[in-house]
Amino acid sequence: MAGSRPSQFQFSVSGPLRLYSTAELLALPPPKWLVDEVLPEGAVTALYGPPESAKSFLAIDLALCVATGLPWHGHKVQQGRVVYIAAEGGAGISKRVRAWLTHYQKEGAQISWLIESLAIYKGSGDIDTLMTRLDETEQKPKLIVVDTLARCLEGNENQQEDMGRFISGLDHFRHEYGSTLMALHHTNLSGERERGNTALRGGLDTMLSVENVEHNAHGSVTEMTVICSKQKDAEHFAKLEFQLIPVEGTASCVVVTNGRQQAKLEKQIEILQILINQGPMSWDAWASSTSKQNIPKTTFHRHFTELRNAVRIIKENGRWRAVS
Repeated sequence: MAGSRPSQFQFSVSGPLRLYSTAELLALPPPKWLVDEVLPEGAVTALYGPPESAKSFLAIDLALCVATGLPWHGHKVQQGRVVYIAAEGGAGISKRVRAWLTHYQKEGAQISWLIESLAIYKGSGDIDTLMTRLDETEQKPKLIVVDTLARCLEGNENQQEDMGRFISGLDHFRHEYGSTLMALHHTNLSGERERGNTALRGGLDTMLSVENVEHNAHGSVTEMTVICSKQKDAEHFAKLEFQLIPVEGTASCVVVTNGRQQAKLEKQIEILQILINQGPMSWDAWASSTSKQNIPKTTFHRHFTELRNAVRIIKENGRWRAVS
């Protein structure tokens, strides 16, 4: 049509409420990962589960992996500064941190700890104070963990308006620093979903659910599974199975991949390494090569499906190759 704008026309410059043309929209880069396949960069997320399900152990483990650059149980991370808001106090959490650093033989990490609660909502004086302190360090956090939502929500978590204000507070951190936010939360009495108003689920990008929690005779958590219950802009990752093991000399424990999960990861690495060494390959050629390594075809097919769903492999011109 005469006088119409070309598809490459830039509707407006960068800044708030920028308009994109269709061509610009399609050219936007895909989402980046803070933790590969698990936590998107710059996302607002939640880790939730029943009381005493080792949520804090999992969150500390993930936070320290990002802060040190250590892969999180087979998932690569973007290393960067982390802020951990331990709103229930630091006496108990310090033992867990010491256990992690001892287990992985790390002497330090790019992480800051806040051991008091704060009111999280846009315009909160607490947020302004915390941001002033963060700006003094001249390092933007890659990850901010809020442990727990209940301790940092101003109002009633069952009210849509109050939950919406809390989410807007998390968004304020995201917009200011480009951080990924992760809030820890509890399930409701039935254990079927997260506690509180459904505005929480609607406002988040990613949700991780702690399930299948097992306890020993003393009531301590021994095993748990993390399930992806929401991943707005990507495929759900396969379930992750963990166990808690004691760390000598620390009076605490650390999260590790349990034996079944570890065996699965090792087998997937073995299958993927064949593709890396010999690929790109057709499915039949890849399956034939794995069978020569005494990997049954049914085992190959199961792991192939998981690798494909996790986008660790892609098909080009009829052949599969590993994604770097």
